[in-house]
Amino acid sequence: MPIKKIKLSELDKKELMTSIKKIIGQLQAVSYTIESDKVTSSTFTQLLAVKGGASKVCKDIISKGVLGDLKSYSMEELDSALNVIFKLD
Repeated sequence: MPIKKIKLSELDKKELMTSIKKIIGQLQAVSYTIESDKVTSSTFTQLLAVKGGASKVCKDIISKGVLGDLKSYSMEELDSALNVIFKLD
């Protein structure tokens, strides 16, 4: 069962958007290095940072949205949220 709409506070949304903007910046830097034929080992480091950042955003959405308001979710939805968390790493 998929998770229903997740409620996030305005502060949580702001923090998540800051993280997402950092990820976008890292992806733009990677794109530039590829287009400019300047791929180095730091390109892989940036890609790993993107992966880690995306995992953190997923975990934060679940922890702040779902786990922050457990009583409004069914057991199936909570199981689904935990399955997502375990797949991230």
